[in-house]
Amino acid sequence: MFFDYLGDIILKYDIYPVTYGIIGINIIIFILINLKKLDVQKLGSSYMQSLQEKQYYRIVTSAFTQKEFLHLACNMYSLYNLGSVLERVLGEWVFAGSYALIMILGGLLSARIHKKTSPFTLSIGASGVICGLIGIYMVMAYCVMGMAAIKSMAPTLILLALMTTSKRIDSIGHFTGLFLGLICGVGILYFGL
Repeated sequence: MFFDYLGDIILKYDIYPVTYGIIGINIIIFILINLKKLDVQKLGSSYMQSLQEKQYYRIVTSAFTQKEFLHLACNMYSLYNLGSVLERVLGEWVFAGSYALIMILGGLLSARIHKKTSPFTLSIGASGVICGLIGIYMVMAYCVMGMAAIKSMAPTLILLALMTTSKRIDSIGHFTGLFLGLICGVGILYFGL
């Protein structure tokens, strides 16, 4: 009875516990980094530290780590927009599971791909997982609207591609996230995951 009541409140007031929880963790870590209580060098992920030195926790901590305010603001705004829609459509558990799967597999895949080109370079930020959410959203939108959905996403995809020209952005992390998000979207849609 209580959980039904709580569920009604969540739907009535557009409360998205998973999305808000992830945003909250990112903000807390951002504050602790800027108060010098946490160190980006200990949270970020690189091939050498995450895989070679078997510090696997970095795959997760890096996805919650933003150092600059603009980085945090852009990622959290994007996460709120995509997360609130997908959490409502998919449900809390499927959304949370998809987020975790993209974060872990995308982080592992990105670190592995970085082995040859930049094995020591740290990767931080939620944007790889957010690109995965874009992938899920694209699959869902395509099933409802067909190619019109892909055309409507074109500006976002072009911006994503243009951002990869910056040396400060982990474009591999973005594209591994997008790729895994597309796979998750297909799995959710066609296999009822």
